[in-house]
Amino acid sequence: MSKPLKLCVFCGQPKKMTSEHVWGEWTKRYVARTANKHNHANVFVPRPGQPEPPNVRIRAGDHLDAQVRIVCSDCNSGWLSQIQNDAKAALIPLFEGKPVVLDQAAQLAVATWITMATMTGEYLSQDDGRIAVPQSDRTWLMENRTPPAGWSIWIGHYPRQANPTQWVKASFPIVDADQLPNNLTEELLLPTMQTTAFSVGSLFAFAMSCHFPEIPRGWDWRTAPTARSLLRPIWPTSPTATDWPSLALSDNDAESFSAAAVRYFEDFAKRKGF
Repeated sequence: MSKPLKLCVFCGQPKKMTSEHVWGEWTKRYVARTANKHNHANVFVPRPGQPEPPNVRIRAGDHLDAQVRIVCSDCNSGWLSQIQNDAKAALIPLFEGKPVVLDQAAQLAVATWITMATMTGEYLSQDDGRIAVPQSDRTWLMENRTPPAGWSIWIGHYPRQANPTQWVKASFPIVDADQLPNNLTEELLLPTMQTTAFSVGSLFAFAMSCHFPEIPRGWDWRTAPTARSLLRPIWPTSPTATDWPSLALSDNDAESFSAAAVRYFEDFAKRKGF
């Protein structure tokens, strides 16, 4: 008997899945693949102040060649490919660290590409129970070709250093404090917020999304304040054009920014006495 068809994570249709390159196979022309192995870090915070030990896997090959089989051929070769094509002109100078002016259209194209990579990259963990981005967000991206409202996205200039941040995801279960139940059930402990940091060439990207959109909108980097000067917000977009490159990130900066939200929830828990 033939195996049942899987559901595409975007259109939801039962079809044959194709291998989707998380960051796009086309990037090979502009970003060399030099690593024979890479780190893949995934941390889950089930309760405030109680992050699980990071699930760090050492994978073969360069992280930019990572693929996931969760997208149907129609989505892969159709609108997902179009998002890649629309963003290329703006992304290439970011990868290469070359001067460019990011107007509002370029900000949107790059932010949409980062959203796509974040959504597909979530499935690198091979743990569906830790998927924090809801189906409604993936449907929004498919139908509108923009990041959903409950997302905030920043980018930074990150020339390759000794130990570059490659892919770091953190996920959290966020509940409404005004309607907090007496007991936290397993369902309530499912992740509803995520942060993802990754680098491609000289581009550092950080995406935050949550079922409660006011959280990403209000994120002020209080646990990594240097991010306010080193990272540029591109979603929501700004009508003011952004000159690139910005000041360069160090390895320590990239590592600090990647874990900033985890530190915030740890500090919050200590203040509240959890």
